[in-house]
Amino acid sequence: MAASSYDAIPNFGLLYDSVPLYAAREDIGFYVDEAKATRGDVLEVGCGTGRILLPIARTGAAITGIDASKQMLERCRANLSAEPAAVRSRVRLAQHDMREFSLGAQFALIIAPFRVVQHLTTVDDQLGFLGTVARHLAPRGRLVFDVFNPRFDKLVGADGVEREDTPEHRLSDGRTFHRAYRIARVRWIDQVSEAELVYYVDGKRYVQAFEMRWYLAAELRHLLARAGFRVREMYGDFARGPLVDGCPEIVVTAESASA
Repeated sequence: MAASSYDAIPNFGLLYDSVPLYAAREDIGFYVDEAKATRGDVLEVGCGTGRILLPIARTGAAITGIDASKQMLERCRANLSAEPAAVRSRVRLAQHDMREFSLGAQFALIIAPFRVVQHLTTVDDQLGFLGTVARHLAPRGRLVFDVFNPRFDKLVGADGVEREDTPEHRLSDGRTFHRAYRIARVRWIDQVSEAELVYYVDGKRYVQAFEMRWYLAAELRHLLARAGFRVREMYGDFARGPLVDGCPEIVVTAESASA
């Protein structure tokens, strides 16, 4: 399994859970509603620290969470340990690469929230992920994921400058923390942004560097069709608004084309 960029920074799960932008995201209710509408087990790909997994488990759904990051899973287990026994009993966690995994089970709903699919920067990776998902989908099961709707003005204007997105505050363990981000480079032919999240913890500087593949809606339809999926819905936000120019998200629900 390839090393996760999340594991290069000490105690990263705590830092992740301390970013206000993540706590303020409006996607939790959307994915909880998708789980509530599902009769069967749920799989979350890229479950991280449990930001979405735990609210789904609280509804009574059985959910499996996988992630490539050891640190994120450790934080997820710690967060899970604070839940009632009934919630804990509904959750399974495992470390896997999203491009190729085998869980020996099928799921009525597979979700990949918070732009997980944008970490798949090549067509081979994208098709590997979709093929693996297809093998784990129960009959008439659904795949639901989101990516950002690219803002080309921001991509063109990327200048490599660090910009703060999390003001300094105290972590729960008493250390000081703030964060900045920058786009180091845009590779237009590859449709990839080379991004950096810069974490400052008690004066120490840690850089999480990663690549984000951005998609257009038409491209996603073609990609899913090539992998044997049919798009059911595309939304422009987590309130299920229309997919229109300028909307912030591309939220996709898909099913097997043979369903």
